[in-house]
Amino acid sequence: MHSTAELFSLKKKLRKTWSPFFSRFGRLNPIQLAAIPCILAGENVIISSPAASGKTEAAFAPLVERLEGSGTDTGLNILYVAPTRALVNNIYYRLKDILERCGLRAAMRTGDRPEYSVRKPEQVLFTTPESLDSMLCRYPQIWKTLKAIILDEIHLVDASYRGDQLRVLLERIRWEHVTEPLHYAALSATLYNPEETAQRYFQPVMPIKLGEPRPFHLHLFSDLGELIGFIRREGMHKVLIFANSRRDVERLGTELKALWPADRIVIHHGSLSKQVRETTEKVLREWRWGICVATTTLEIGIDIGDFDGVACYHPPPTPSSFQQRIGRGCRREEVMQALGYFADEGERACFQLYADMARLGEIEPLDYEPDLSVIVQQIFSYLFCHTRGEQKANLEALLRPLANPSQLEAILNHLIDLEYITYRPERFCATTKLMDLAERGLIHSNIPSHREYRVIDRDSGREVGEIGLQAVPGTIFVLGGQVWETVFIKGLNLYARTIAQKPEFRHFRKKSSDGAFSRFLPESLKKQNGP
Repeated sequence: MHSTAELFSLKKKLRKTWSPFFSRFGRLNPIQLAAIPCILAGENVIISSPAASGKTEAAFAPLVERLEGSGTDTGLNILYVAPTRALVNNIYYRLKDILERCGLRAAMRTGDRPEYSVRKPEQVLFTTPESLDSMLCRYPQIWKTLKAIILDEIHLVDASYRGDQLRVLLERIRWEHVTEPLHYAALSATLYNPEETAQRYFQPVMPIKLGEPRPFHLHLFSDLGELIGFIRREGMHKVLIFANSRRDVERLGTELKALWPADRIVIHHGSLSKQVRETTEKVLREWRWGICVATTTLEIGIDIGDFDGVACYHPPPTPSSFQQRIGRGCRREEVMQALGYFADEGERACFQLYADMARLGEIEPLDYEPDLSVIVQQIFSYLFCHTRGEQKANLEALLRPLANPSQLEAILNHLIDLEYITYRPERFCATTKLMDLAERGLIHSNIPSHREYRVIDRDSGREVGEIGLQAVPGTIFVLGGQVWETVFIKGLNLYARTIAQKPEFRHFRKKSSDGAFSRFLPESLKKQNGP
């Protein structure tokens, strides 16, 4: 509990930023009260709290305050990194005017918006991991004035090829471009172990975890018509429905037209064009009533307005995805309204388990294993911007968190065999083959094409269904109310075995996935995807 005197003292410390960031609210949220003093004191933090709790302002305001106090008014000072272009776009436009009121210019750089002024860099840069990779290679001169880094929605990239890529990029900034320690803030709504997560990206770290899980009511239905009838009776004007695959989104969007006005139904998934997705997002911000059916593309904090309720069409694959989805609704209400459609008693039991875990604030633990595809991708990226090459010892030091020396040597030798790199006296260098690839902008993203797998029972050979997720052998997921473990993957067929008829907490562990550059790994280091 903070006294009035403590609040007044904190407001005085936010001399330049209080009015632009917080005057329209007139107060600070609990997570802001907890985090801001720590950041003002120079602590590196990871802020973990429920969605819509004010984490973004809790990080930006004190970092801007410290920046202004340092007297630094030229060059890039604050770097904000988020997992998706849509989230970067959303936060940039949300904070651009606020930052201008603080005397800071802001810029956004993504694959959709590649323009950037190198001659007079803005003080705050909003970008994604992949665009950051490109900028480190193409604009090495802008980083020397950097003071602070914000990593938003860190749980969406952690323990994946994107998180491992970001780890190396941060190390490259520390290693090559800055002379003073950087100030870090990581933000997340859902983490099993916040401190362990943050330590993969920066140290030391102070975890700030605050806020009880938001209360919610879960309403379950086995009939789609009954679900829509409940929405009408409860006066839910605007509802977001999540499905587990693009095919389910399209099918459900069609079926709903018999139950809801067709001109008030929109769909959103990754196969739609960027223009169609952005039009849908704009419509959702403007609509007062309607239904949107989506895949994971709308799980994160893109600004699509508030929803009176969120429904899951069949249980999501994991407990964390369930919590992420239901947290997208009822942001102005004390109690969230969550709806679920189930096909059988197994799916009903799965929903009940997910709800029990959500009320306790529990998600699945993580089995973290570095993704060696990032070693390939970062060798390509690093040698592209170091045309004179690099010594093996320095590559080992840079990539040590992800690979041991023998793994790195095997990868380097394999890339020489593939003629992407060459070894000159004491240095590894990029070949023309690699430089051509890099000049076409094809080395900065390690994201594989989105996969939706046909799930096949390994024992019986029958097709179980479809699911959209990034999977490797050992990945555990729920489908049809049963718990499945991935055995092997062949093309777009995912062969799995049943490990339980009814899901329990002990079944779930999050597994690392593999990136697109895994195709350049020697066979001995590839994850075994075949039978």
